[in-house]
Amino acid sequence: MLHYLVTVADPKGHYFDVRLQARIPVDTLQGDGQNRWIDLTLPAWIPGSYLIREFSRNVLYVRGQINKLDVASTRTRKDCWRIEVDTALLGAGLLGTEQTDLLLECEWRVYAWDLSVRGAHLDENHGFFNGTSLFLCPHGMEHEPIGLTISRPGENLKDWTVACGLQGGDEAEKDAHGCPVLKAGGLVTFNAPDYDSLIDHPVEMGVLQTESFDALGVQHVFAVYGADHDLDLQRICKDLKPVCEAQIALFEPESKQAPFERYVFMLHATDNGYGGLEHRNSTALLCNVSDLPQRDVEKAPKGYEGFLGLCSHEYFHSWNVKRMKPAAFVPYDLTRESYTRLLWIFEGFTSYYDDLMLARAGKMDETAYLTALGKTIAQVMKGPGRLNQSVADSSFDAWTKYYRQDENAPNAIVSYYTKGALVALCIDSAIRQQTGGQHSLDDVMRLMWQRKGMTGSGLGEDEFSGLVHEATGVDLAHSIKEWSQGTADLPLADALKTYGYELTQKPAEEAIYLGLHGQFKPEGMLVKQVINGSPAHAAGISAGDILVALGDKRLNETNYKRMLAASRPGTSLKAIGFRAERLCEFTVTTGEALSNEWSIKKLEQAGGKTVPAPWEA
Repeated sequence: MLHYLVTVADPKGHYFDVRLQARIPVDTLQGDGQNRWIDLTLPAWIPGSYLIREFSRNVLYVRGQINKLDVASTRTRKDCWRIEVDTALLGAGLLGTEQTDLLLECEWRVYAWDLSVRGAHLDENHGFFNGTSLFLCPHGMEHEPIGLTISRPGENLKDWTVACGLQGGDEAEKDAHGCPVLKAGGLVTFNAPDYDSLIDHPVEMGVLQTESFDALGVQHVFAVYGADHDLDLQRICKDLKPVCEAQIALFEPESKQAPFERYVFMLHATDNGYGGLEHRNSTALLCNVSDLPQRDVEKAPKGYEGFLGLCSHEYFHSWNVKRMKPAAFVPYDLTRESYTRLLWIFEGFTSYYDDLMLARAGKMDETAYLTALGKTIAQVMKGPGRLNQSVADSSFDAWTKYYRQDENAPNAIVSYYTKGALVALCIDSAIRQQTGGQHSLDDVMRLMWQRKGMTGSGLGEDEFSGLVHEATGVDLAHSIKEWSQGTADLPLADALKTYGYELTQKPAEEAIYLGLHGQFKPEGMLVKQVINGSPAHAAGISAGDILVALGDKRLNETNYKRMLAASRPGTSLKAIGFRAERLCEFTVTTGEALSNEWSIKKLEQAGGKTVPAPWEA
């Protein structure tokens, strides 16, 4: 068994101290003869976020002991520390003696100042960590049971509540919703069946606001740090309850049984942040305080539906990617990139279902749903990258392109989230249209759950079309290949017409098009991106240029907006700016503005036979 002790060591300096104790069987040591060792490794990436993040860069030192004898650790790779076993035994005169196992004790310090859902964060008021940031694992011990103890030394400190999906914490006082209370000088202990489980259960702790609700017999805890005292957490729970129940029923319509016994939402509310990361029975969330509802205020904030959509998205991942996943992720290799061309299914389909489940649960009306869908369409259609990269290639290139976007990203890539959601829309529409509404993408998701999620086997790169045919009787192999591996625009208008809805592009509000995105600063506009084929591109303007004048006016935000509204297509405008401290002049011939907004409306008299829309189900 492995046991980790995490100590809130220096919250002002943002340091966690971690101590590991483990009994290592001699016959599992690496090496041979009188040159044996134990390697301790830390993951290089975290599942759900496809970028090599080099978590080992935050480890300050590693110190080790074998059978209470000090031994130096040697860095053999960026993510690996080696404990020389025989060196320690030789120094103690124990080399060659009969031993069945060794006592390994190691300690290390981790810098935790990453306020995101992917890393670790610590200050005087709050702590958060993913196991991928903290827990070095001895080679060959990945399948051993694990104990985790969290310690918070000190006196006269406020009690911290600990939110985590792991079992345990029974030795500590708990709040009304089952979350352990970590007192000054106290301990809280959890248990995990193996290392993979340990690192898939993040920990949120601090002065938290907590609430809980029951969804089809499963307790769901919502724990929040950083929100105002008037947060209406009961409303959040009330709104999420039917969404969670709808998702459980989607995958298990008969038993209505969730794949977990308890679920924990962990939210860090900030002044400027948004995101989430899924785990097997919990999720870490980040959102703006201003998007959250207040007690005794009937009207929800403008961003509240988006927040509920984020919760719905991460909850849906409990099935789609945490339990049914690409074969390339079974098992995860967290030392290097794991390539798959299927993220458009696992992330894109989740993006399709997040708002869809809000609508089905009655938490988003049709107008709001169609508005959100129109925005997704606009996000995809405005980027020329959609014509250069397929969603299958976007999935494969996540490690090098999607998670490392630069100034050329709009020209080079398409999002497997947004376009993947639209591919799901097209597949769902085709199934419903060809079966007269008798089958849908829901049937495919249920079959994939039974075949892949419940068995633990991964989805092969070429298996999905076969599942569609088996679940629905519809052969969409050619279309799915075209939509996922091609770069042509999707038949979105036809997909929506199946339900009796019309997709139209709204008229442009601006009169002209320049094809650049910038940030206004006191000295002018800092060009952030230039769209290929645009007037700015043709003029030679590049990302990083600072434009100080356009036309006959100094370039500021007010003058820029007036110019976009008042100029006409085909007008030549002189632009003056600087590139790397050198004066530059450009001549920009304005283009005709095209709207990036799309509307979806129900036809009063739909031509041909239509089937009910999925958001009407």
